[in-house]
Amino acid sequence: MKKILLLALTAVAFAAPAVHADELTPAKRAQIKTLLEVTNIKALPEQMANSTVQSWIPGVKQLDPKFPDKGFTIARDAMRDTLLAKADAAGGLIEQVTLVYHNAFTAAEISEVVKFYQSATGKKLLASQSKVNGETYQTAMKWADTLSTEVDQRVDAALKKEGLKLPEPPKNAPAPATGGAQPPAKK
Repeated sequence: MKKILLLALTAVAFAAPAVHADELTPAKRAQIKTLLEVTNIKALPEQMANSTVQSWIPGVKQLDPKFPDKGFTIARDAMRDTLLAKADAAGGLIEQVTLVYHNAFTAAEISEVVKFYQSATGKKLLASQSKVNGETYQTAMKWADTLSTEVDQRVDAALKKEGLKLPEPPKNAPAPATGGAQPPAKK
């Protein structure tokens, strides 16, 4: 159930069509740069490194229960440093996200968004966004869990109608780790 909801939320997040609202002028590029600075885009590499390495822990610990926590810290730091070093490079995070905003908003809209984020309310939103997003996600997951039986029944019925059935997990199998990338393969 949680996997289905996560896939649905991911699909919605990436469903916005690319529309060039106007030309990417130097002025618009500068406004987007300001927007990325006030929204702290540079925090993303650290968040990505933390999340990715956290997702590795269960699998690595299952393979090697004695793997030291220091190893996860080293891996996280190396990943973060690599991502940060490339964020401003040609074709890097800043350039790619600049194009995302360029495709989604006109120069006038970017100016309005920047103005909002620089206001007291915008600053409050930025300061509380992580907490609000986390609580919203948890609320949505709890709500979806209350519907898990109905969702499971409808998914099973829809698949059955097409002659399909999801495979049963093996008995006594460990639960799969949730989210994130897998740890690098051993060489």
